[in-house]
Amino acid sequence: MEIVGHVTDSEPSIFVFIDESGDLLPKEAGTSHLVLSAFITKSPSVAAYIVSNLRYSLLSRGFNIETFHATDDSRVVRFEFLQQIQKIRDASGVTIGIEKIDGTTSKRLITMYIQSLARIAKEVVKLNVNSAHVTFLIDPTLDKKSRSEAKRVIKHVFSSSNQRNLIYFQSMKRDSCGQIADYLAWSHFQKVERKTDLYLRLITKAFETQFLELDDPPG
Repeated sequence: MEIVGHVTDSEPSIFVFIDESGDLLPKEAGTSHLVLSAFITKSPSVAAYIVSNLRYSLLSRGFNIETFHATDDSRVVRFEFLQQIQKIRDASGVTIGIEKIDGTTSKRLITMYIQSLARIAKEVVKLNVNSAHVTFLIDPTLDKKSRSEAKRVIKHVFSSSNQRNLIYFQSMKRDSCGQIADYLAWSHFQKVERKTDLYLRLITKAFETQFLELDDPPG
């Protein structure tokens, strides 16, 4: 007879959803900025419910919403999304904006991307005063080799503080909480790239957000 073990209850955990806005191309060929943002919560199912409930509400009102994506969403949907996520509790944000300089290569931008992930991890370590288990979910923008390097760097940050962690690379577009990270990154990008802070002011009403700088500045 086959014996199937029980799945044990998960420990209290902090979930970190990370997405970017902008691109990894040189300034001459792409955007002038790259933004990495993290949506941090101990209650991802609650935040996901709010986002999913909004989607169903919009569908019933004639909006063909499959997933929320700030770049593609209409102005009406954006404002509805930003209003609804103000219902979220027990959440925070961390975001890093990088201004590209002339001559910065894609290889250098990938390095800065990984440095930004490490910088976010350091902030999570500081926030995690109770040493809860940390689950990182990162949009799989980087290539396979760069993902391995990013994972190694993040693991080093957490091992230095003896905080347990798991790291996954998953599409943020398909994750309700990842869609919040997308909106945070896009809103910050609008401020630095388009010089409008309307959306960023709205999203920071939903949860407190810290704006960080890289330990190793671009150059």
